[in-house]
Amino acid sequence: MKKPFGVLFLLIAAFLLISCGGGGGGGGGATAPSTTSTNETTTTTSTSSSNSSSGTTTTPTPNPTGVPWTFVRVTGTTVTGDDKFKVGSYTGCFVAGRTVTIADFYILDHEVTQAEYQAVMGSNPSYFNGSSGREASDGETQVNRPVEQVSWYDALVYCNKKSMADGLTPCYTISGKTNPAEWGVVPTSSDATWNTVICNFNANGYRLPTEVEWEYALLGGAEGVQVANPTDYAGTNDSGSLGSYAWYDSNSDGKTHEVRKKTANSLGLYDMNGNVWEWCWDWHGDVRVSTPATGTPSGSKRLDRGGSYYNKTELCSATIRGSIIPEFRNKLNGFRVVRTAN
Repeated sequence: MKKPFGVLFLLIAAFLLISCGGGGGGGGGATAPSTTSTNETTTTTSTSSSNSSSGTTTTPTPNPTGVPWTFVRVTGTTVTGDDKFKVGSYTGCFVAGRTVTIADFYILDHEVTQAEYQAVMGSNPSYFNGSSGREASDGETQVNRPVEQVSWYDALVYCNKKSMADGLTPCYTISGKTNPAEWGVVPTSSDATWNTVICNFNANGYRLPTEVEWEYALLGGAEGVQVANPTDYAGTNDSGSLGSYAWYDSNSDGKTHEVRKKTANSLGLYDMNGNVWEWCWDWHGDVRVSTPATGTPSGSKRLDRGGSYYNKTELCSATIRGSIIPEFRNKLNGFRVVRTAN
């Protein structure tokens, strides 16, 4: 989300390349998610949200750092785009005249943490790693800050490795293989083979959300998109209260913060705005009436959404669409994962 168009994007992209260092970065299924994963109990509980779109929340065993691996079930619907979704002059993925059908899905209630990433990948690439000058704020747990400096390619590897570790069917296939160990070294420049990755949206493993799923969840699911005036941010229509829901330039002290410390949106999702930009599955491109629910079929950059600890209020709105080359790693970008629910 650093622009939706033209000059705004070029200015912000240029700034990121200069200031962030370390390289470059920022449909529905039918198989029911497994409830016997090694990190989940077999029970589900009602979410605390009063929004019926929330459905149920899987109740996993807390990880060693105390952040539960909790997914919120989001009830799908058909959304017809409308100017009511605009924030100022910007429209996100629900442009007027575009109709998309969203299947039920589960979404992680927080951004993937440094501890969660390291447990799967064996290392923590984050800039804000707790070293001198990069420490967590008082009262926050360092490893529960969101992982960053992960590329879009890195996120694919994480998703499939985590799926395999949890006994789920991986979603991503590269060169006919789903085991990331057979994909080779993660590219540090744009890679034609990795760019032809196939996502099996019927698989029950972890994957990046589509842009449609991401924006739909931010707005509060079915109830959130059906109201006459959808929220401009995750949980609020008031930019003056954004600080209660998000870490952004006015309150972040120039760094990331432990996940789940701010108020959740109506679905019980934390940090959908601010903290770190979140990778989505889609290629970046202009959203048109005919654009599929899984996004533009090709491109050179992948989408990221939500804004970060560094950004001003406007760049944390529900409609700002960021785009970055998929190999880009920087301290503003992280991700959260989803699973197909039907």
